[in-house]
Amino acid sequence: MKASIEWLKEYSDIDIEATKLGDILTMTGSKVETIDQLGNDIENVVVGKILEIEKHPDADKLVVTKVDVGTEKLQIVTGANNIKVEDMVPIAKDGAKLPNGVKIKTGMLRGIESQGMMCSIGELNLTLADYPNQIEHGIMILDKKLEKDLGKNIVEVLNLKEDIIDFEITSNRPDCLSIEGLGRETAVSLKQPFKNPRKNIDEMKVETKSELEGLKVDIEAPDLCYRYVARMVKNVKIAPSPDWMVRRLKACGVRSINNIVDITNYVMLEMGQPMHAFDINSIEGKHITVRRAKKDEKIITLDEQERELDENNLVIADEKKAVAIAGVMGGLNSEIEEDTKTVVFESAVFYGGSVRKTAKKVGLRTESSSRFEKGLSAENALRAANRAVELVALLGVGEVVEGKIDVYPTKQKTNQIPFDVPKINSLLGTNLSKQEMIDILEQLEIKVENDIAIAPYFRMDLEFVADIAEEIGRFYGYDKLDTTLIKADTTLGIRNKEQNIQKKVKEVLVNSGFSEIYTYGFVSEKDLEKSNIKEEIKKYAIVLQNPLSDEYKLMRPTTIPSMMQTLAINNNKKNKQVKLFDLSRSYKNEKQEVEQGEVPLQEEILTIGMYGEDVDFYSLKGILENILEAIHINHYDVEKEINNASYHPGRCANLKVGMDRIATIRRSTSRSIR
Repeated sequence: MKASIEWLKEYSDIDIEATKLGDILTMTGSKVETIDQLGNDIENVVVGKILEIEKHPDADKLVVTKVDVGTEKLQIVTGANNIKVEDMVPIAKDGAKLPNGVKIKTGMLRGIESQGMMCSIGELNLTLADYPNQIEHGIMILDKKLEKDLGKNIVEVLNLKEDIIDFEITSNRPDCLSIEGLGRETAVSLKQPFKNPRKNIDEMKVETKSELEGLKVDIEAPDLCYRYVARMVKNVKIAPSPDWMVRRLKACGVRSINNIVDITNYVMLEMGQPMHAFDINSIEGKHITVRRAKKDEKIITLDEQERELDENNLVIADEKKAVAIAGVMGGLNSEIEEDTKTVVFESAVFYGGSVRKTAKKVGLRTESSSRFEKGLSAENALRAANRAVELVALLGVGEVVEGKIDVYPTKQKTNQIPFDVPKINSLLGTNLSKQEMIDILEQLEIKVENDIAIAPYFRMDLEFVADIAEEIGRFYGYDKLDTTLIKADTTLGIRNKEQNIQKKVKEVLVNSGFSEIYTYGFVSEKDLEKSNIKEEIKKYAIVLQNPLSDEYKLMRPTTIPSMMQTLAINNNKKNKQVKLFDLSRSYKNEKQEVEQGEVPLQEEILTIGMYGEDVDFYSLKGILENILEAIHINHYDVEKEINNASYHPGRCANLKVGMDRIATIRRSTSRSIR
């Protein structure tokens, strides 16, 4: 989740440097992945005005310009053909620095001195999404109104400086997939009061109606849809969003589309509640139904792809067709168009497990689905709908219809947890007073009444005393917690016989210059074919019902493909001498049909692979003999092996103890290392 510090400042007074803030938030549990400080990579670029344009005397495609940059007039040679006299343009002066490390110096272009460079949007690390009226391959033409800012820093004039923090949000904290949630964490981390700029939304009283302008809503699957709120605006004016909204969306990695669609995305980022906007004229019968999809029902989504659904998927439908895949993406048939006049804002909460399965089935994971999958609070739905229509009124792009449709069949329960002070201190190893704990919890909007901690609606993850202890520990300070020994009976661990054998084997191999590798237990059919695995072994491979991809479709019946693949990678990277070993398992069913719940045969296998100038069959044989000596196997027989297609017929041998084959030494004929 990306958040600009400028946006977070709505929720608390942030007056420290971005990297320092990142350190503080990481220590309180909001892990910071990266911090992008935009605008810092642009230096000595100013607003300029073109005074003269003349042809270059020795180059047909170049022109010589005179540009006023406030304090002086510069001569700049350019090949741009989209400029004219009196245009306002960004000028990189001598010594300027541009994104990607580009530096500008005064130089000669075909015999004429050029004292700087005019900049395009790309050279300032901007895109057409930021400035749709510009051209991609040409000089950026600034607004005439910026003549008052002649000579000023372009970063300040265009407000390009922005610090953006990218957070890694854990699956139990969907509330932090919002600026509001991160703002609350920031305020408490900085020991400041949380400023709630949406207080008017929280206190807004909106009458519930059965219909809005003839629109009706029914939930036929209350087990999959907990709440559905609809609000409406009419006389809508579809237009580009204001710069401040576009900038905030961009900071969070979202592209601006138009004001109505942008409002839904803005509310999702701000409050963590995904939303959808329908054109009411696309709703047949003005009747929205939340239902399970019909068998083989199809819908074309907003990305213009046809998706096939089944009875396990939830859809938003009108009287004739599905108009959205619930929690994933809207349908193309209900898209907001330039001539849309009446818009329905949908703010609903769906069962996370259903959304996750649907997103996987249709092969479509979105910002919306990723939030629903983690479980959202139904209490936030109305706030988000109210915020959406508030933004419509704020931007002056439509008339808000009074009232709301709010179908809420099962109210969300409030989590109440015993507030056990001795237990919390025991878990944390602290000696905090009850009041100290309450002070921390109240900042997080967790109320304590009659020794019961009452979780706020947006913290559904708080269920046990340990959860309350964690909240106190985070903001008391992990660095203040004393290091203590485990208070429990402990026993001295020892290795069993098998573990001791493994230890000795690894010591022999490492001392012989081998490196241990760890490989997946999954392979593809292609991997088995490349390694020339015999058909009788292939047939025991276990086919996964839910593979990560075709590359991991089978549980490996042998470890050879995994080793060969690793050797091939090293060979492709020009590693001339490689010695590897892998102590892992193979998996196979010795019956063609596997019964439900049956466990496959698992064998622990040591696989050794090596290649290089001085490596041959006898090198491997010597290593194996050292291993057998270390584990006290002194009596074994060596037999020639000629029946295995995976290995060189003249350089392959089995080692046997009695009638049991304990190892095979092989020179591979596999194609996977070629």
